[in-house]
Amino acid sequence: MKQFSSDAREGVPSIHSSDATRWLRAFVVFCLGLVVPAGSSAADTAPDLLTPAERAYLAARPRVVLGAADDWGVFANKGARGGLSGPLIEYFDLINRKLGTDIEIEAGPWHEMVRKAEAGEIDGLAVTTPLEERKKHFLFTDAFYDAPDFIYLRTDDLQKKGAPFDLKGLRGKRVGYLKGAVRESRALAMHPDIKPVPLTSYAALAQGLLLGEVDAVIAPYALEYWRASNAVVGLAIARIVPEIDAKQVMSINKNEPELVGILNKGIAAITRDELESFYRRWFGQDYSDRVAAVHVHLSADERAWLADHPVLRVGVDPGRAPVEFTDEAGVARGMSLAYLERLGKMLGVRFQIAPAHTRTDALTLLEERKLDVLPTLHRTPSRDRHVHFTEPYLSFPAAIFSATDVTYIGGPEGLKGQIVSVVRGEVVEDWLREKWPGLQLLPVADTQAALKAITDGSAYAFIGNLVTTSYYIGQSGLAQIRVAGETPFVYRMAMGVRSDWPMLAGILQKGIDAIPATERDAIYRDWIAIRYQHRVDYTWVWMVIGGGLLVLLLVFAERTLRLNRANSRLQRLAKELSQVEELERRRLARELHDNPMQKLALAQLQFSAASGEVDAGPAARLGNGLGLMREALDELHTLQFELSPPLLYREGLASALEWLAAHATERFDVAFSFEDAAPTVDVPQELAIVLFQVARELVYNVAKHAAARMGSIVLDADGNHVELSVADDGTGFAESPGNGRRRAGFGLFSVRERVMLVGGEVSIATTDAGSRVSVRMPFPQRVDTAPEPPARSPGSPWASRDEAAR
Repeated sequence: MKQFSSDAREGVPSIHSSDATRWLRAFVVFCLGLVVPAGSSAADTAPDLLTPAERAYLAARPRVVLGAADDWGVFANKGARGGLSGPLIEYFDLINRKLGTDIEIEAGPWHEMVRKAEAGEIDGLAVTTPLEERKKHFLFTDAFYDAPDFIYLRTDDLQKKGAPFDLKGLRGKRVGYLKGAVRESRALAMHPDIKPVPLTSYAALAQGLLLGEVDAVIAPYALEYWRASNAVVGLAIARIVPEIDAKQVMSINKNEPELVGILNKGIAAITRDELESFYRRWFGQDYSDRVAAVHVHLSADERAWLADHPVLRVGVDPGRAPVEFTDEAGVARGMSLAYLERLGKMLGVRFQIAPAHTRTDALTLLEERKLDVLPTLHRTPSRDRHVHFTEPYLSFPAAIFSATDVTYIGGPEGLKGQIVSVVRGEVVEDWLREKWPGLQLLPVADTQAALKAITDGSAYAFIGNLVTTSYYIGQSGLAQIRVAGETPFVYRMAMGVRSDWPMLAGILQKGIDAIPATERDAIYRDWIAIRYQHRVDYTWVWMVIGGGLLVLLLVFAERTLRLNRANSRLQRLAKELSQVEELERRRLARELHDNPMQKLALAQLQFSAASGEVDAGPAARLGNGLGLMREALDELHTLQFELSPPLLYREGLASALEWLAAHATERFDVAFSFEDAAPTVDVPQELAIVLFQVARELVYNVAKHAAARMGSIVLDADGNHVELSVADDGTGFAESPGNGRRRAGFGLFSVRERVMLVGGEVSIATTDAGSRVSVRMPFPQRVDTAPEPPARSPGSPWASRDEAAR
């Protein structure tokens, strides 16, 4: 076990950036300096928040000083050179920037700071509990943050049944607290059955708990911050202490009411986003989640119930992403799990994820009380007999999906006589059987199976959750399926609780209500805007471009460099830039599908619904607008495929070229064919990307410039090279521009340059019967390299101090 320090004033270890990071940061700062006018800042144009009288008050006081404790080791720490750091220091820096003031913090032993403030030697205390007896000396500002106290236990005791939920649960126990902490000592004094044990520092509190000198500790989150910063294990937060007021204020001398008003303006000027960013930066998301529990008002019976039920069994649907699902490693993820994670920290319980089950099986297990909670359950009259529900906290529309070549269906009435797949056990199945008995429903296991039924022709359409279905379409690259209609049905997801635990449903509802709207929005954004593949890392893009510029500068400066080295670097850069270009195309294609196309589809559904609620004239105009919107969706769908066909990555170069031939035939009225003369040869992806880009450019040149009726794409390979040829029966052309043939211009030039830079060659053959452009490229040499082991992040609060310093 890590040895304890007797002094808790040791700060968080500093993290040093690498030399490369410092150079990159300096370069970025230099570039920004070129484009940002000197001396301009947001502060220059920000309005003054203080009145002339308040400015005069500050001008008459050369120094305004507030005291803070440095012997509690978290909020204000003294460095080796005497400077102060910590969250409290940063908070007052933010207030000073907002107000244009220079309020100072003086740190020392807490009892000494209180004495100096009461004697008027300093202007007040920077962070205090608003105790009644302090009103004799001080005025209080508005509360500026919540600092609840928590019960800390040894990790071995944490999961034991009957773990204390509040101070009553600590009867007969030895409870440690920080010496001089008034609110904790008073709260413990209200329970004579508890034996309070004052200790001098956070290190002493942790040591006493781990060595069994105390049974529990009552302390703010600062103890957890100290524990993580010092890599101490064996203790953890159990629950928040609801009996202790969490509000923290600044205590200002009674003869300085003007300063109270000034500070209140600074507190009010800090936005919620700034405050949440501040909390996350210093204490992490865990702190924000736990502090939300301050706003959960549970009764004594509810707290006792949770103390008796520290573990709750949860059933998760494995295939309803992004709402809830299990990933490839079998880990439950999704929006509902994000809510459960927050609720667990707020309520002090652990949600134990049961093995994945279908929705029908999970409902059976809930009715049999083998599961305690289903986090995403639509409420129905039949389910009300066996399940207690919270209010809905997530909602998603049900939409109609079909193949792209199917015209717009509209609503379920357009599916009469057709086979429609639905997910077995979902409430939309019961709704369709009741409202649309004429439909031929095909129940399947999950959304993926429903989409497969469309692609293999066993179902004409699928009706299901718009968000979940869009997720799986994007994940699998099924661009041949799209939104084809709407329904009035909406999935309204609530948490379902076993029938004999009605109190738990009420507790969960209180917890859901306490989650701030910003947190709910963040959960929605995190999962609805999810990307199905990694996006381009623009840091590396800029580093590649910067490396290329550096190479060019070196070539200019050192003309004696060997030509073959310069060519080698240019070839490598060309390959990298080609890959970056294709990655950007893929990103744009995904963005096109995930955002504007889905939003247009939703807008189409909404306008279609609105057209049935207005008179004939407006309805006709809405109908015309819907027609244009459908055309726009079709065009965007085509553009998405042209940018980056998913076939290139799923099935390889041959399939992508076959699609290119079919697409060009349909779009340009030139009959293109494709032949794979080497079907057993596997073309590496980096080479396939370049060849597909070349083929696309040559095909488009034929369509636009050759006046051809027919064209062909042929892919061939031998042991060392791969060859691609594009031929047409058009007017033909010579390499010299003097023969009158309309050239492809920059397109053919860019093809030649791109191929040559990666070691390939381009040949052109032309006759009166047409032309053929052939590209021959070597297979890349394979280099086996061992991957570097992943480095532990030095910024992790779980890293040891020595690791972080490295």
